Amino acid sequence: MTYLLGIDTGGTYTDAVILREESEVIASAKSLTTREDLALGIG
Repeated sequence: MTYLLGIDTGGTYTDAVILREESEVIASAKSLTTREDLALGIG
């Protein structure tokens, strides 16, 4: 089974999604973008 992780670090929000087999959304999340350190918004 294949899982994909997508992360979009936008200007205001950082969005993340986990997909199974390229079509089924397993989980998604949104948090404020931390421009000074993008890793803080992802982790």
